Amino acid sequence: MNFLIMQTETADSTSFFDSSWWKFTTMMSKALLVAMWLALAFWTYKDAKRRITDPMMIGVAVATSLIFPYVGTLFYVILRPPEYLEDVLERDLEIRAREQELVGGANRCPACRTPVRDDYLVCPKCRRELKVACASCAKPLDPSWKVCPYCAHETSGGARRAPAKATIAEEDELFA
Repeated sequence: MNFLIMQTETADSTSFFDSSWWKFTTMMSKALLVAMWLALAFWTYKDAKRRITDPMMIGVAVATSLIFPYVGTLFYVILRPPEYLEDVLERDLEIRAREQELVGGANRCPACRTPVRDDYLVCPKCRRELKVACASCAKPLDPSWKVCPYCAHETSGGARRAPAKATIAEEDELFA
């Protein structure tokens, strides 16, 4: 260490702060600070585009970062929206899908979750019985209904199952 001190004293009789080493160090430090300032302004721009929809607000955030070095970016970090726009959009789509699932839950088979229409008596995929037919008009009825809303026929304590159509083999047995 003494060697460095003696060398700087003997090399030029000026002080350490007038040496070329000090000038190089200060110049590089200033360049690093300017590069960091511009990098923070660029980061502010990129982050604001992902979080803010209004172009005017993006411009204000970047201008604040450029006009007030380091402090402007710090203010942006404190005041920026907490979520990215993609996350907000994804959450909204997820909420809409869940709402549709809740609203459309009556239009799905309870066994296999296949979409079914209101007038289906059985599920076309798994063959689970969904509703029963009215004995008078054959319209689909909920098993808990006491009267048919279509023909006003009394179901006497709940709807009855519609008689199944006889197959050809059963008809042959009846007439044989």
